[in-house]
Formats: sequence, C-alpha cells, structure tokens
Amino acid sequence: MESILSRLLADTPQTRHILKLLFIGLILAGLVSALMPLYGIDLNNGKDKIVHALVFCGFAFLLDIASSRSFWFWKVPLLLFYGGSIEILQALTPWRSLSITDFVADATGILLYWLLWKKLLQRYLPHTNS
Repeated sequence: MESILSRLLADTPQTRHILKLLFIGLILAGLVSALMPLYGIDLNNGKDKIVHALVFCGFAFLLDIASSRSFWFWKVPLLLFYGGSIEILQALTPWRSLSITDFVADATGILLYWLLWKKLLQRYLPHTNS
C-alpha cells in the first residue's frame, strides 16, 4: 500500500494533472448520480449518510493529493460548496429533496479524511498543506 500511495503522492506536474482530471470526472459523476431519480431505494435507513461520508472522504483525499493549495482555506470550502450545491439542486427536482443531514455527512467525511491523514497516513508518508 505504501508504494501505491507513494506513487499517488509523487509531486510531479503530470501526476497532479492526472489526479485533477480524475477529481473533476468523479465530482461530475457524483453530480449526475445525485440528481438522478431513485426508484426502489430506501434513503430513510441512514446508510446513505455513511456513503456520503465515505465519498467526501475520498474526494478530500483525491483533492488534497492533486493540489498543493491550502486544505482548510481552499479545499474544504470547495468541497462544502459542492456538497451544498448538490443539496440545493436536489431541492429543485421533483424526485429528490434537500437534506441538511446529507450535507453534515459530507462535512463529516471531509473531517474523517483529515483525521485519518493526520493520525495514520502522515506517519508513513509525509505530505504538505494539511
């Protein structure tokens, strides 16, 4: 696992460019899936909050390694804006609705990434900005 993370964290312009493109592709895919109608899926059981947190944990990780900008002053606001925008757009559809708890789960995922990075990953692979 360390070699995979070492390759991802290779601070080369080509690696960062590829990671940025991957991030953009994934957030666009997330936007599309967030605005699609859901038929036969129960969102009232709370499991979707775990999915929200894990997805945003992954987004935070990918964005953090793709960009050298400040985590708290650039990356966190960008991710929160994305999550909030999805909730607002869902409120505008007849088949989805705005959910504050989804937004809180998104923010929890970002915090989860930061805690994991600070407590676990940085011990093995030092990184900047976080």
